[in-house]
Amino acid sequence: MTAAEHKSEYRAVSCVLASCVLGVIIMRVLVYFLPLPSSTYGDELISSAAFALPTQLLFFLVLPFCVYKFCGKRTVKQTLEYGSYGRFAPFYLLAIPLGIAVYIVTIGVSSTWSGLLRATGYNYSSSTPNMPSEFNAGFFAADVLLTAVLPAVCEEFAMRGGLLTAMQRSFKKGTCIFICAVVFGLFHQNVRQVFYTALFGALAAYMTIELKSIYPAMLMHFTNNFLSVFTDYASTYGWSVGGGFFELLSALPIWALAVVFLLVALLGTAIVVLMLYCRDRRAVKSKLKAIEATADAAERRAALFDIMYPEPESAQASALYKPKARDIAVVVSMGAIAVCTTVFTYVWGFFY
Repeated sequence: MTAAEHKSEYRAVSCVLASCVLGVIIMRVLVYFLPLPSSTYGDELISSAAFALPTQLLFFLVLPFCVYKFCGKRTVKQTLEYGSYGRFAPFYLLAIPLGIAVYIVTIGVSSTWSGLLRATGYNYSSSTPNMPSEFNAGFFAADVLLTAVLPAVCEEFAMRGGLLTAMQRSFKKGTCIFICAVVFGLFHQNVRQVFYTALFGALAAYMTIELKSIYPAMLMHFTNNFLSVFTDYASTYGWSVGGGFFELLSALPIWALAVVFLLVALLGTAIVVLMLYCRDRRAVKSKLKAIEATADAAERRAALFDIMYPEPESAQASALYKPKARDIAVVVSMGAIAVCTTVFTYVWGFFY
């Protein structure tokens, strides 16, 4: 890519971040001042839908897609490939058990973070109406759609799609993961969510970079959010599966909880290692097939050498584009706005 193309890409990324950050603020203000009923759980779902549907579909999906497509003059297929969509590998399904492990670890991280916030004087009391006395399949489906499906598709496209692709052309892997973690944590603009979402964003960015696909992050995101909805319903209605999950955790002593979270974290790490092994095995098999089809012996030896001794990341650093201050000015300003609104939720708890 030329310097002009890199600058154009950064302008596109800036527009997408502005869409995400400002879209959340705009919709929270609108929903806050709309005269929506809130006496029943159904009313609360209507209010959630009024916020989530425009925010997720418009500001996180449609507008970013249009920006990436028209700013980069791409076809629909090229836009999806730019967002790390491509061929789906069966081993990506391992992201589902990984999402289960992430959900359990997130409970521990979130509880610890909430405890630290309370220690600083922060106090938040939820005003969400109680669920109806009898299970409502429509409410459950709506909750899954708003909480699990839309974020897994729309947020991943905005955060681990084109944004991460652009960053990889300017920064090394570790820096990309750190930036993606900070961006994802701050973009929620909620002090109660900023820490564990940042950790989730780091893991999702790592998986997307290593596997060169957004599908594992989407599956992990969906599973994590789906379990949040499922366990709430299971606990409320006493389902045999998951109904006593929170009661079981609360009955354990602190040391036992720490052991459980550590073991689950180790299990999640093992799943990540297995996915990377499957990736490498798949890549080597496809390269060996290509080598076998090559008639020239010298080319076969060169290809085998590339497999055995891949080029280190440091050797590729010189090819990275170094953004100028003007390129990232909007990105930094959006980050500053997100920091301010996150601090705002800590001080006043507004819009929650």
